[in-house]
Amino acid sequence: MKQRVTIKSIAEKAGVNWATVSRALNPETASLISEKVRKKIQAISDELGYRPSYSGRSIVTGKTYKIGMILGNMRLDFAAHDWARIICGLSAEIQKHGYVLSLLYANGSETMDTQVSNFLMSGVADGYVTGPSMIGGGVRAMLDKVKSPLWVVCESGVSIANVNHIQRDDTAAFCEIWRNIPKRCLKKMLFFGRKSTVVDIRRNEAERAGKIVYPGSGYSLDGMFYPGNGILADYRTSLRFCMMHLEELKRYKFIWCDSDASAMGVCDALESAGIKVGKDVFVVGYGDYETYDETVADRRLSTVSADAEEIGAALGRGIFGQIAGKTEREIVVGSHFISRETFPVK
Repeated sequence: MKQRVTIKSIAEKAGVNWATVSRALNPETASLISEKVRKKIQAISDELGYRPSYSGRSIVTGKTYKIGMILGNMRLDFAAHDWARIICGLSAEIQKHGYVLSLLYANGSETMDTQVSNFLMSGVADGYVTGPSMIGGGVRAMLDKVKSPLWVVCESGVSIANVNHIQRDDTAAFCEIWRNIPKRCLKKMLFFGRKSTVVDIRRNEAERAGKIVYPGSGYSLDGMFYPGNGILADYRTSLRFCMMHLEELKRYKFIWCDSDASAMGVCDALESAGIKVGKDVFVVGYGDYETYDETVADRRLSTVSADAEEIGAALGRGIFGQIAGKTEREIVVGSHFISRETFPVK
């Protein structure tokens, strides 16, 4: 029978005490041990196939070493490129501290929300993250009771009072776009997108940036919106809508889109009519979809990246800051403009 490897057997082989081994193998305390000793302990642990038990650490420290992510519409959230990137950034950040991510599904049904409530009341995680749609109703009341750090991701132009939040800020990126729009285009601009509250907010933020760059000019963005069928159908729906309204679309010289998917529909519709996007008309999207798939080499759409992975990392830093006793309530993460073929900027 194979003998069980323990922290004491690692310590004996390394010639140190068990507390040194414990610190060396804990990401939060490893820096307290010299690099030479740490590497020796790591090598012995690898050789013997040993890692500290998280359940054992939890008993000693009273921590779960888990961060909970509460989502309501998990299917769509996972399909949305931003949330996938947020999860990547958050997971990478919390793993540095020896934590893992736990998903909680609160879909509004009585059974599911009761399950989530039971998890929260049992202290299933040391901190939680969610989106603004989850702050109303039962979830917020549950979290208020357990007193664990809660951080919320907010869209640019939208903030939530009295809640720790990551504030997306598109202002700098949108102002950069305005500064580079050719003067000949400034009176022939369109904001194109799916009918939704988020799109209305993004259009308002784009126009607000225009007032910063050109105060008192009166420049504005006309609106053209197609019926929403969900984010997964954006390209197909926007392309069909653009083909139906092609003559009206051709009037504009600069088209600002709510997403990269709708921008791709605009580009394909215009190019089917012989219009050269990037020369005859400029198009800018939002979301940087083309880098979502790292195998895509031909990236041509100018866009705004929300820096979603940095948002995820900031969520992790905010939670660990509060666990450590800090009082920071808001972290701002700015998006940035990426110039490509459809709106080239020197």
